[in-house]
Amino acid sequence: MRKSSLIISILMLAAGFISSAAQSGGTFTITKSVIAGGGGQTSGGTFTMDGTIGQSLAGTTSTGGTFNLQSGFWAGGLSTAITRRSPFDFDGDGKTDVSIFGANGASGGAEWWWIRSSDSVAAALQFGSSTDKIVAADFTGDGKTDVAFFRPSTGQWFILRSEDSSFFAFPFGASGDIPMPADYDGDGKADAAVFRPSAGTWFILRSSDGQVTFVQFGASGDLPVASDYDGDGKADVAIFRPNGANGAEWWMQRSTQGLLALQFGSSTDKAVPGDFTGDGRWAVALLRPSTGSWFVPRSQDFSFFAFPWGQVGDIAAPGDYDGDGTFDAAVFRPSAATWYISRSSQGPQFTGFGLATDQPVPNAYVR
Repeated sequence: MRKSSLIISILMLAAGFISSAAQSGGTFTITKSVIAGGGGQTSGGTFTMDGTIGQSLAGTTSTGGTFNLQSGFWAGGLSTAITRRSPFDFDGDGKTDVSIFGANGASGGAEWWWIRSSDSVAAALQFGSSTDKIVAADFTGDGKTDVAFFRPSTGQWFILRSEDSSFFAFPFGASGDIPMPADYDGDGKADAAVFRPSAGTWFILRSSDGQVTFVQFGASGDLPVASDYDGDGKADVAIFRPNGANGAEWWMQRSTQGLLALQFGSSTDKAVPGDFTGDGRWAVALLRPSTGSWFVPRSQDFSFFAFPWGQVGDIAAPGDYDGDGTFDAAVFRPSAATWYISRSSQGPQFTGFGLATDQPVPNAYVR
C-alpha cells in the first residue's frame, strides 16, 4: 500500500477555510419554543438563544438588536432546517432498504426486489431491461425513492412514481453518458443529470424550473460522484479520478464553499461517498476491494479513519440502514447471496436476499 494513498493532499483552489462567527440581526425562525422569564436561555426544536432581553410575563414583547421576540408559546412554526433523507428508501421510513436489481428476470425483463424496513415485507416489480442503468432516487419529492432507470441506447429516463405506480419517461442524455441524478437545486426532488466524459461536461435538468444547467467539470476517464459535500442541501458537481498524477483524486465544485480537490486512494479503489460522520456533509470515502477495507476522511477536519468490512468479491452497498443520519458500510456477497451491514447505531445485520447475479440497488452510484 503506497503511503500516498492514505495521505490527503488538500488543494483549496479558489476556496479557503472559513471560520464561523456568531450571527445577529439576520432572518431567523423560531419553532416549537416555550419562553418563561426574560434574560435566560431559550431553547426548543432546532435552535438555542442566549442572552435575550425578555419579559417575565407571557404575551408581552421582548426586544433586542434588530429582532422582536414575542414571549409566550409557539407551536407548528416554520422550520428552515435542511431535510436529510436516506438514499434508497422505498417505503419512506427514513432507512435505506435492502434492495436488488435483477437484470434478467423470470419473464425476460428486469426485476426490482426490496425488503421494506418499516415492516420487513418484501416487494417486487418488473420494470426495465437487462441493459438499463439504475437511477433510483426521489424524483417526486414525497420522501420515497422511486424505481427508475436510464436507457443508454436511447438516452431516455423512465421513472415509476412511488405514489401510484404510474410512470413517466423523457429523453435526457446520449449513449456514453453516465447518469448521476441528485438534488442539485435543493427543492427536495432529484434532478435528472448526466456526465459526458468525452466532453467533460455535466447536463442537469433542474426540477425546480425545468431548465437545463451545463457545467464544464472533469475529463475523460473521470467518474461522477455528485453529493452534498458542504451541507447546504444541494448536491455538488464532483468527480472521482482513479488515475491521478500521484494516486486517485477527488474534485468537487461545492455550491456554497467553492472548489476543493483531494488526493485520496488508488486506481483500484471504489468511490463510496456518504455522510459517515452524521454532520450533514458527505465525505469522500472509498472501499479497497483487495482487502475489504473502508477509508473515510472526516468532513470536519479531513483526518481519516479506516476499518475492515467485507472481503474480495463483495459489492459495496452503503446507505443509512438504521435511520440515524449516519451512513453505514454495507456489502452484498454474491457467492452467498447475503448482505453484511455495519449499522452505526444498531450493530451488524446479516440478511440473505437476492441471487448471485443481482446488483444491489445501493450500489448504483458507487464508482
